[in-house]
Parts: sequence; structure tokens; C-alpha cells
Amino acid sequence: MQLPMSRRRLPHVDVPTVMDRLRICRDAMVDLSAGSAPRSMRKAVADQMIRNIDEVAWILTGDREAFVAKGHAALGHRDRDPEPR
Repeated sequence: MQLPMSRRRLPHVDVPTVMDRLRICRDAMVDLSAGSAPRSMRKAVADQMIRNIDEVAWILTGDREAFVAKGHAALGHRDRDPEPR
């Protein structure tokens, strides 16, 4: 009997190495997308690859935003006084 997809165990995977390589690929796709004309096939393919890479990262880590840059608040700027209005 096969377990449901969410219950299957992945074979041994060196997750840190895979994540490092996915980051390199994702960065290349971000550059390609940014340098492509809007509505071009090249941009569409690069954007789809970014989504696919993010999904693989989510499967490996359980974090849907593994490659999303954290906001400036995560860098400790939250403690500053807000600007006066």
C-alpha cells in the first residue's frame, strides 16, 4: 500500500547542497526575467522556472518563502522610532 504523497519520505537528499544550487539557478532566472521584455516568452519561462524552484524548495524545507528576502524589519530596524507625521 502506498502512502499519500504528503506522507512519503524523500530518499536521502543533501538539502543544504540542493538549496545552494537552487539559489544559483533561481538568481539566474531572476536576472533573465528582469532583463527580458514584458510578455516575452523568455520572461514567461524564467518566471515559471522561479515558481518551480520555489516549489521544490518548499518540498525540501517546508518553508514556502525559503528564497524570499526578509523585510527590513527582520534586520532589526523595527526598534527604531517611527518617523513623525
